[in-house]
Amino acid sequence: MGAAGFAAAFLLWAGLLALREARAGDGFDFVHWELGAVPNKWLFAAGAPFRGDPPPDEALAAWFAAADRREGAARRLENAAEAALEGRIDAAVRELGLAYPLPGPLAVWPPVDIELSGSPRMLVTSPRTEIRRAGVRPLRPGLGAGELLALEREAEARAPALSALVVPTGGVALYPAVVRDDRGYRRTVATAAHEWVHHYLAFHPLGWAYAASADARTINETVADIAGGELRDAAVERFGDPFPPPAAAPAAAPPPVDRAGVLRALRLEVDALLAAGRVADAERRMEETRRFLQDRGVSVRRINQAYFAWYGTYAARADATDPLGPQLRELRERAGSLRRFLELVRGVTDRAGVGALLDGLRAGGAPPP
Repeated sequence: MGAAGFAAAFLLWAGLLALREARAGDGFDFVHWELGAVPNKWLFAAGAPFRGDPPPDEALAAWFAAADRREGAARRLENAAEAALEGRIDAAVRELGLAYPLPGPLAVWPPVDIELSGSPRMLVTSPRTEIRRAGVRPLRPGLGAGELLALEREAEARAPALSALVVPTGGVALYPAVVRDDRGYRRTVATAAHEWVHHYLAFHPLGWAYAASADARTINETVADIAGGELRDAAVERFGDPFPPPAAAPAAAPPPVDRAGVLRALRLEVDALLAAGRVADAERRMEETRRFLQDRGVSVRRINQAYFAWYGTYAARADATDPLGPQLRELRERAGSLRRFLELVRGVTDRAGVGALLDGLRAGGAPPP
């Protein structure tokens, strides 16, 4: 293709992106995002021999130290920082035995691939009479607080039987994965590893069933939290942290309130009230608890059924009440290795399957080969 043809193709591509963005409104356009992210990855890889990228440690330290990571020098370092993070997670995957016995980069499948970016928010809805995800709508990053509140009010006005809440995300398992770009090093590594676990599970029954059932979704997210945390720890132990905590940091003052404990108790109370048909009482208690936390310096913008429907999916959280969390943690412990844990759990899609796996390990002691 000649220079004129390349220029025409580039302009056409840019025009398509602009058209899709104009039509997306307040929603997050996954196709538009992929059309921008995938070529960026290929162009960065193709230009590597002609650039003088800094070593991975320097790229990460400079990028994470930047006050504004979307402008200036940090913007120019973004691809190098992404490549460095991908390499560290790739090494952790191999170290923990999750790679295939193959030479070359495809030993880690799928390859670790991330894009540091603004992560979409989600407009979550739940029936007011029970805690259950009724819908999730992705929203583009950059919407203001007033716009988000208006979207919640609009959703509830349109369907008064539903509660609505806009929640932030740390990442989304597109490919490459969206990884939020405004957090610290360890949290960013954990998010990138979490999203890779989703990519891994996408080739197995647990991943295939993600959209089909609440059980599969909760198992999937909880497994990604557990495994992603181990991959983060392995990466930090091997490569270090460009921003380690001070060696002699003063002891932090105890928090004025146990946020996780309060929310855990509230969830159990709300479940009981809703089961008894006392919807107004449940909503009153959620607002009272929000104000109780607010008065003690713990800010939660809104607590409603949609709040618990979203965060309850992550059963490994400290404020979770779902027994799948403790069950999957025990399963991980009894499996012996992270590799065996994933091999066991990737084939189950419901609570009964998790229970059967756990019963088998309890009875047999050691995990099956």
